[in-house]
Amino acid sequence: MSDSPPVSWRHPKDARLRLERDFAPLRRGGRRFTGAEATFRILPNDRARPRLGIATPRQYGSAVRRNRFRRLLREAFRRVAAELAAVDLLGAPRRDLREPSLDGLVADLLRAAGRRAP
Repeated sequence: MSDSPPVSWRHPKDARLRLERDFAPLRRGGRRFTGAEATFRILPNDRARPRLGIATPRQYGSAVRRNRFRRLLREAFRRVAAELAAVDLLGAPRRDLREPSLDGLVADLLRAAGRRAP
């Protein structure tokens, strides 16, 4: 057995935008970034960590398709959260996106937050 503590793969509540009052400022005044696979609204926050909100409209496709996008975006966020400043991000799929990829979403997140994509 390893002595290292167990790794948590959860997306903690304090790293999520969950309420309308969290989303509203981003919709009103967030800077907009359009990437290859997603669009983001970005706004600095007064917390010590970045937070992610996801909006997937029904027009994007079936529930399976919308949930796949959400899962991939959450995983992309987990991978780069340590590199991001304290910002709120609201992500949505591009309307013309056929099949999202994890690498593409990671690159879009880094570019949206002003970091260099690998």
